[in-house]
Amino acid sequence: MRQNRWMVSLFAAGAVAFSAGAAEAAKPAPAKAAPAAEAKKAPEDVWKLIPDTVAEVDGKSVSKDEFVKFLLKSIPDGKIPEGLTAEMIRKEAPGLVKQMVLDRLISAQVEKAGIKSSYEMAKAKLNERFKSFNPQQLEMIKMQMAQAGKDFEKLLDEQAKNPQVQKDVAIGEFLEKNVMKTVKVTDEEVRKYYEDNKATQFTEPADQPDMVRASHILIMAEEGKAKPEEMKAALDKATKIMADLKKNPEKFEEVAKAESQCPSSRQGGSLGAFGKGQMVPEFEKAAFELKEGELTGPVKTKFGYHIIRRDAAKGPTVMPFETVKPQLTKFLESRKQQQAFLDYIKKLETEHKVKYTMPLEVPQLPGAATAPAAK
Repeated sequence: MRQNRWMVSLFAAGAVAFSAGAAEAAKPAPAKAAPAAEAKKAPEDVWKLIPDTVAEVDGKSVSKDEFVKFLLKSIPDGKIPEGLTAEMIRKEAPGLVKQMVLDRLISAQVEKAGIKSSYEMAKAKLNERFKSFNPQQLEMIKMQMAQAGKDFEKLLDEQAKNPQVQKDVAIGEFLEKNVMKTVKVTDEEVRKYYEDNKATQFTEPADQPDMVRASHILIMAEEGKAKPEEMKAALDKATKIMADLKKNPEKFEEVAKAESQCPSSRQGGSLGAFGKGQMVPEFEKAAFELKEGELTGPVKTKFGYHIIRRDAAKGPTVMPFETVKPQLTKFLESRKQQQAFLDYIKKLETEHKVKYTMPLEVPQLPGAATAPAAK
């Protein structure tokens, strides 16, 4: 329920409009143009297209002034960005008004349920979310932040102290306990979806003639970032792995899962099929030169050192039900949760006799799920 997500797109549009007009404004003035001081127009009233009453809740009017205050609280320093026009705000206003009304209604329900926002709750939920990440993915995020001079734990702590984040977490806790808890997906529903969509979503097409299929093991040593001794250590490790795999090539997947620093390690190093131009040049050249089953390496790229194996091309492959069942179950749960949320919104609006002045569209959950596809 964060207003900021709405505002980012709105203000970005304003910035684009401002930039587009800058070139026109920079043109030389006509010979008879008025002096700059006289030609300067008064700033536009960006709220002029908003009606005096934007909504009605429980028989009481929600005023334009309340709406303006709501938005200004979401803007850094409470200042309207340059280039933002009344028409831009008018276009976004219906969704923003609904956001404001629902924020009030759900916040009241959260308070009624006795759920209090706090730093402790926010910190716990943020930690819980990051723990759900794949360990290597999380480690990569931390490493990238460190390289950018940012401390992961400090940033997490700052987020947990943010009042809006705390409020969002409290709302999420309420919805989880009171709206989402009834959502269940049966094995029969999962199986039916799989059978109905097997051909379109769970069948991987055959590899194209101009593509290769390969797996790799990456020992990271980023060009320009790793120290000389780190580069040497990475090369030595990759060289040893290559020597061991020449003796025991059947252990490739096992070694990839244990040693590779690429997310593909979860699939035993498999990168699937790819064509020319999809990989960095050094990797592409090495992969395309291999015959099926052959190994090469270490191959140096800007990411580090790779051991590459050319894999056999595949024809059309149907993903087994048991393989996709966990992901598919989550997708169907997410879809049901979205509908439960929309039903809950409708219930709140009906109970509180909500009426909107401007046309509205049915809102969608942020990051609405899409059906899983074959990979």
